[in-house]
Amino acid sequence: MGFWTFGTITVYVIGFIAGIFLSIVLHELGHLACGRLSGYRFVSFRLMNWHWARDKDGKIKLKKDAGLGIISGQCLMEPLEDERDFRFVLYNLGGGLTNLLTGAFSIASFFIIYDEFVRFFLFGIGVSALLLGGMNLVPRTVGGIPNDGKSIKEALKSSDARHGFYLMLKVNADMSKGKFVSDYDEQAFSVNAGADLSNFFVGYIIMLRSQQLEEQGAYEQSYQELLRLDAASLPPYYSGVVELGLMFHELVYFEEESFIQIARKRMEEKAKDKLFQKILGIKHPAFLVFVAAKNGIIDGDEEKAREIIALARKLASSLQNPGQEHSIALMLDRLESRICQK
Repeated sequence: MGFWTFGTITVYVIGFIAGIFLSIVLHELGHLACGRLSGYRFVSFRLMNWHWARDKDGKIKLKKDAGLGIISGQCLMEPLEDERDFRFVLYNLGGGLTNLLTGAFSIASFFIIYDEFVRFFLFGIGVSALLLGGMNLVPRTVGGIPNDGKSIKEALKSSDARHGFYLMLKVNADMSKGKFVSDYDEQAFSVNAGADLSNFFVGYIIMLRSQQLEEQGAYEQSYQELLRLDAASLPPYYSGVVELGLMFHELVYFEEESFIQIARKRMEEKAKDKLFQKILGIKHPAFLVFVAAKNGIIDGDEEKAREIIALARKLASSLQNPGQEHSIALMLDRLESRICQK
């Protein structure tokens, strides 16, 4: 077995596990550093349920909130007004490049440091860092969500896609300052004729337009926008969010029984979809809204629905994002009104 003794293997495993957590932290710090180099402004930094965010007054506050379930870390920033110079590439590369540098440094230290246990601890850290860096930079979808490499690849495909990436960051930043999606001019969320709706950045623009119409009470129009994405080949996570949006419209905004049957069929078709069920299990107000609608209208359990609505309202206050809280509150109010009609 050579120098791979039971003791060194144990230390290597400990280093590998520690390296996973360290790599997640450094990954998000890499995005933050490269975002700042790109001229971006800090908006929020998340590690699991801990969330540092700049409030509408510009102060950075730390809170423990609902978390995002399938995302262990996230650094969101506010981009420049003009993205034609492709600075978003550096911002996206930042996390993976930081992991690769950390991995390379740790592996190199293995051949320099003489202490056996320190060497193998660093070797474990290095291996996990290189793996995480590679997993994020090689374009692919992980857990239903496009990784950084995939985001760069998709954003470079068209001007619509680049605008979608810009809006993904810009609208979140504006909402954290108190702006609502309904406050934007409708042209802000338009796409060119023939745009590839299967590109998730383009699809996101359509989702924003649907949310804008929903906040304005134009439910039929917002529903039609989501239907544009129903047949698109979006990544599983985005596809699941579209399905939930369609289901909420069918259950809450339309009173015809035929729409409830459509929503019921959607849920039946997704019964064995593990990612979709995982999304429904996330204790985040943006997803609890849909769970409450299912319980209250499809299952007929009004008491359970009201419990979930109360939980969603409580968790919404921890989001540190007034725009998102506003949108969720509107949906919850409408849902409660719909349940009372049943």
